Amino acid sequence: MHITRKSWFIIVALAVIAGTLFFYESPQSSTSISTSPFNENYRAAGIPENYYFSLKAADIDSPIELVRFATSIKPDASSLDISKRAAYYQWYLKNRGFNVSFAYSDNFRNQSYEHVWLIVKNQQGESMYVDPSSDRMKADSICPTTPEYKSYQKTFKDINELCSHTGYIDKYAWWKTSRGKELFESSIVLLKKEQL
Repeated sequence: MHITRKSWFIIVALAVIAGTLFFYESPQSSTSISTSPFNENYRAAGIPENYYFSLKAADIDSPIELVRFATSIKPDASSLDISKRAAYYQWYLKNRGFNVSFAYSDNFRNQSYEHVWLIVKNQQGESMYVDPSSDRMKADSICPTTPEYKSYQKTFKDINELCSHTGYIDKYAWWKTSRGKELFESSIVLLKKEQL
């Protein structure tokens, strides 16, 4: 098969157009992004960019350390509702190295209401449960051991999975509250200090 000069021209033109489309950067993506996580450059879900990061790691295999961390941030989260507390605690613990995910039940205590709490696993695969709203839920402690905490329908590894599977973003968006913004930004400052 013989390719004419006109055919070569068409092939080259199509290649140039395809290459241009492939490497095209939209004006929005080439603009500089503010270092503040609370600007218009949220991810589609409304979750701040760089939501998870690593701060000085805790002793993640110590149950005592887990209880200490979970108890120490209780005052920070006191103004948050139950769902936002769970999201805040998960973020806080994950950023300190804990293997923490969300446990979700749509029939908590067989009473037909939703509840979210946390599952923290150590390196041996043992699980502990953390309910940041243990006071409101009348749990035996912030790390409850009662059977209802072992009964959940789903687990979610992070805030993105939780929000996308439950359909709720604002329900868990602790970072959008005035107190949440302060907590997030103070953690960013702490991270920058640790990186110096």
